[in-house]
Amino acid sequence: MTTARVYRSVRVVLQNSTDEPFAVQGVATLRGQWADKLTPKQADVVPKQSAAIWMNESTQLGSGASAFVRLGSSHGHVRLSWTLPWVGAFHFEDDGPNGVRREVTIDDRLPDTVVVSVVLREARRDHADEAGRRHGATR
Repeated sequence: MTTARVYRSVRVVLQNSTDEPFAVQGVATLRGQWADKLTPKQADVVPKQSAAIWMNESTQLGSGASAFVRLGSSHGHVRLSWTLPWVGAFHFEDDGPNGVRREVTIDDRLPDTVVVSVVLREARRDHADEAGRRHGATR
């Protein structure tokens, strides 16, 4: 059995550093396909304080890789989307609720094999806001 050559790939490493699980609520590949054993599936759960790895790849000459994953928790929804064209720059977008900080690091030193690290953290509260809430103040 021969293995198809991978021409473009995007590996996403998601670290859930929150105290809540995130469930996969939507996935799609717009170009390419999910890699074997690195496919997000509807209703998969990324438990609190754990990680998941997904990979979108293109095995077609002249075609890039593009996909998105939507995750949900009691904080709201986090959407991760990316495009690695055959020619051109890599593009990554993340969107989510105010209660979750997203720290994104992109390693595109190998332009045909990009790795994205996304760390989800509880949003920090301003100490003044915290003190004000304890004393009944509102903003």
